[in-house]
Amino acid sequence: MTDSNPFAALQNATNSHSKDENHVTEKMVREKLELSYCYERVFLVSLDKDLSDVDVHRPNSLVFLEDLHNTLDQQEWLDIENISQAMFERTLMSSKQLRKSVVKATADSAVDHNVIEDQTLVYLCNCYIRASKERNQVNAQNCKDVITENASTCLRQPDLYEGQNIEEQMCTIFFTEFFSADSEHMLNFLEKSFNKVLESEDFLTLCSLLHPILSKLHRACTRGLLGKLCDDSDASNALKIIHFFARNQNLAEVLLGYTNTTSSSARAFEKSLFGTILSSSCAPGHYREGAANDLFINPDKMTQADVDRAEAMAYSNSSMITSCMHNLFNKIFRLSPRTKHLLLNWIGRLIAANSGRVQLASTMAMDGAPPRDECSDGLMLNLCNVLVRMCEPFCKPKSSLLLKLRPQYCRQQFKEANDQEQRHHHCLGLPDETFLISLEENEVEELEMPTEYGFVCDVFFLTQQALYLGVHGTKEKFLNLNRELNRIQSLYQQVQNNPAAPNAEAIKFAFERAMKAYMAIRTAMIDPELLKPILRFHIASATYLSYLATGGDNVSQFSPLTFPLTACNTRLLGCMPEFVINNITDAMVITRRFKSVYLQDVLEFGGHFMDLILVFMGSKSRLKNPHLRAKLAEVLYEMMPNEDNNATGRDIVQEMVKRDLFTSHPNIDNLAEVLFTVFVSIETTGESVQFEQKLNYRQPMYKVIDYIWKIDLHQKAIVRLADVALKDIENTDAPLFLKFVNLLVNDANFLLGEALDLMKQLKEKEQENQESAATMSQREMQQREANMSQMAQMARFHNSAALDTIHTLSLLTSECSKLFCHSVMVDRIASMLNYFLRELTGPQMGAFKVKEFAKYEFKPAVVVAEISDIYLNLAHSESFCEAVSGDGRSYSPKLFPQTVTVLNKIHHPFDKIQQFTELGHTIENAAAKHLEDDDLVASAPEEFLDPLLGTLMKDPVILPSSKIVVDKSTIARHILSDQNDPFNRNPLALDQVIPDSQLKSRINEWIAEQRKAKLS
Repeated sequence: MTDSNPFAALQNATNSHSKDENHVTEKMVREKLELSYCYERVFLVSLDKDLSDVDVHRPNSLVFLEDLHNTLDQQEWLDIENISQAMFERTLMSSKQLRKSVVKATADSAVDHNVIEDQTLVYLCNCYIRASKERNQVNAQNCKDVITENASTCLRQPDLYEGQNIEEQMCTIFFTEFFSADSEHMLNFLEKSFNKVLESEDFLTLCSLLHPILSKLHRACTRGLLGKLCDDSDASNALKIIHFFARNQNLAEVLLGYTNTTSSSARAFEKSLFGTILSSSCAPGHYREGAANDLFINPDKMTQADVDRAEAMAYSNSSMITSCMHNLFNKIFRLSPRTKHLLLNWIGRLIAANSGRVQLASTMAMDGAPPRDECSDGLMLNLCNVLVRMCEPFCKPKSSLLLKLRPQYCRQQFKEANDQEQRHHHCLGLPDETFLISLEENEVEELEMPTEYGFVCDVFFLTQQALYLGVHGTKEKFLNLNRELNRIQSLYQQVQNNPAAPNAEAIKFAFERAMKAYMAIRTAMIDPELLKPILRFHIASATYLSYLATGGDNVSQFSPLTFPLTACNTRLLGCMPEFVINNITDAMVITRRFKSVYLQDVLEFGGHFMDLILVFMGSKSRLKNPHLRAKLAEVLYEMMPNEDNNATGRDIVQEMVKRDLFTSHPNIDNLAEVLFTVFVSIETTGESVQFEQKLNYRQPMYKVIDYIWKIDLHQKAIVRLADVALKDIENTDAPLFLKFVNLLVNDANFLLGEALDLMKQLKEKEQENQESAATMSQREMQQREANMSQMAQMARFHNSAALDTIHTLSLLTSECSKLFCHSVMVDRIASMLNYFLRELTGPQMGAFKVKEFAKYEFKPAVVVAEISDIYLNLAHSESFCEAVSGDGRSYSPKLFPQTVTVLNKIHHPFDKIQQFTELGHTIENAAAKHLEDDDLVASAPEEFLDPLLGTLMKDPVILPSSKIVVDKSTIARHILSDQNDPFNRNPLALDQVIPDSQLKSRINEWIAEQRKAKLS
């Protein structure tokens, strides 16, 4: 070889040819030179040991492959025939051999560290990156093919490379090169190399190669994420690296195979790679109290600014985690039907593993940690977040994609596991759920099941199931935690004033731990990245449910909602799980109570929620469960405008939109009837429901009634219902409004009676504590305080609810007085009013005078004012005046004067006081007549007396089955609450009673004779 030209042998080959031939040959030489230089730049090797006259396109230092140089008879250039052999020889060289074989352009030329890179896989990766930067794409591709072939050999046969740890080198590439400027080239290298492995090996080999990488990524996530916020750089980097495995189907299958678990345990899913990532949350987890310890330090001393900062950190973490997983899942879904199935199968099995979350909510520890056999709240909420994002393409109201939903999905059962993949169905356990409508076994068997359901249907129901177990399950835990926190808080407040008290430190610790859990779970639940997409998803859900409930057999297009509602396809409703509506109620209640500002983004679509309420709340043929229909009433309450006059800016617009829902919605004039229907249905469910539970359902309904009464169209609708009730009062099935009024009076009687009883007990307890405080031990004092705290809580509930019922009665009697003065109702309403007026204004009213009325939400002045208004509303009715004066239990001539005294003290309007005074005189005159009638009753034959009340019968009727004679007004009141004969429990309706006209004539004759005899 000459010093002037290292490739002289190539050039000499042109001298023996003609001019034309020389031209062609020169081109070939240039191409060979260019290819050789390309190989040298990419692979940093050479067959030329003398680089003294280096070309500008050649590196300053290279590894001289002497053995290959000699084998090729001193050939000094690299070409396509020898490059593979050159590469194989280079990759087998040790570090010592590499350093020994380096040739340099000049003696003082620096040796590039890449030239002597002794980690084979790292060297090949760097070669691929250099090849990717070559301008000649043909040569570059030729280099890449050689590189991936050698990389494949390296991965498949690592033992060939003595002293090399190929697994460790793969980790080095992933964790160091991934974030370099050349990361995309590096990822292409790995992807092509792994694909090359699969050309000659099976899938398990690829898994064995990649599982160590995934294991290291998993460990990084476990250290940096599990049960806390993603504040670890290794964990954050690991999340980005995992996306590499979504580049093609094979890699994705490796990833899914690694994260999958054969166990059905919820904990096994949480410990999986995906489960570990999703569990990163401020909510308490299995392994520690979560980020609550980091975010909510000294929770009782945190300012609102502190809380805002903590929430912002939590939301940032959640956004990063869920965005990462949403992007990853989205890529995997799009790769192939197989990867879509594997991922959906993992999601479905994870959800099924947590099927007991709702039932286990009551077993939550005070630190908020989940029971050991379920996933953490953080994981479930983050999964919900990811899934609702997957649903965003069809979250617009009346999206055509919603028409792809098939309710039969929820009744589908499979005999073979692979049927789920073929039919796009991955929800487990749905046939065991409770559905909107019950179906007989034969009806289920006759359902027409689609051959496949599709991705939209699959992910919709997976999301619904996840929301029920995730959001609803967390909400139930949160409510239990809140109740327990209230109990501990009262103890904590006591020990704050007495640090030396027994268990003071333990109580303080328990309070702070519970408070941290409370704030952490609340923060996780109201994350805007979670709640806002959920609300949009539920708008779509509400739209679809209303359409399904009003479309009959037509499920191919959306049609306008009109009343009266047409028949619906009950079999399709019988395929929809109750939790779909439960999820909607949860989201609305959580949002309104904790982050009502989020409602601004969905209020423009609020009409779809109103449609859902109008369609389902009053219709047991569409929604059998009265408790769930009552929850829709709670949603209605959450949608009511806030009548705060201080609203500004966007708040004003929001309140205007809400008001429009109650005034301008196309079918809003049906709201009152629907509301009364669900109110009544809670009582007539046939199930054993505690009275307090019924009241909890009804309280928001009283608020709604109060609001809509102020709207003319609703008030007129209520008056029409009252008129219908008065006209049909003796129908077999009592009119709706009559049933409602009967239950309203029951509620008022019970609530105000209980409230006054509790106030009396609290008064007594206060006196006892004051008298014996000096002699009580600290433990006794704490026990009494705990009892007082519990009693105070009950008193607040009963006082507030009682005032709602009395206020509702005041509203209704102002315009619907005739019904209340009918013989069916008048005695009950009169005796109730008399009793409570006597208790609150008579001599015994001092028994309720506790130290702080506000502490117990006790407002006797307001109650007395409302009751006096009810008297005035009914004052025009003679029957009402007679009923008031005839109430022997509570009425006395002193009742009205002593009430007037109280009304004056509370500055009740003067004109109303005067009217009330005049009514007292009228009733006092009526009372004189009742005294005469009482004398008659005392001497009346027993057959003339009502057997239930002992009063003289006015309209005797015979009960058809027991043949007992009772007064018609008595049995009418009884039937309102109990549709059975009180004497033999046989079914009974008012139109079945038989008038006893003969007995009625005899009674009237006897009364006339008695009065005549008295006058004479």
